[in-house]
Amino acid sequence: MDRHAFIKTNRISVIEQLGEINWMAIGSTLSTWKPGTKGYITLHKVGKPKSPEELGYYYGVILPEAFKAFKDNGELDVTVTCRGVSVTMPLSDKTVDVFMKSRYGDWKGEYKDKGDMNMAECALFMDWCILWLGTHFNCQIPPADPNWRQAT
Repeated sequence: MDRHAFIKTNRISVIEQLGEINWMAIGSTLSTWKPGTKGYITLHKVGKPKSPEELGYYYGVILPEAFKAFKDNGELDVTVTCRGVSVTMPLSDKTVDVFMKSRYGDWKGEYKDKGDMNMAECALFMDWCILWLGTHFNCQIPPADPNWRQAT
């Protein structure tokens, strides 16, 4: 079975993104089929999906510590710049989350929402958050506990 890969770079519709698929390759594959043959194209996400534990560590440990670090530093609001437009928002856990994703996107060169990340990408984002908070706020994020299930 031939596979035709594409990369969805953000939350635009898949139909718009399908324009980047190599339609010539699909056409050459279909030309080998007998007339009347039925088939379908399967689209699936490549990579393991994020785990609830991974997101739990981010939302339960990293994000509260980041919010506390911003608050302890005397920040009352956060400013996020996207495509030359700056938006200043009052400090909250949600705005700190947006700020962290924005800074990570600036560093990586590609903005990606956590909903579009797979497990490996989300792990890299969390590692970056931990390093960034340690560098800029001297914030020490406790490591994830691999035996967390035994503690409950």
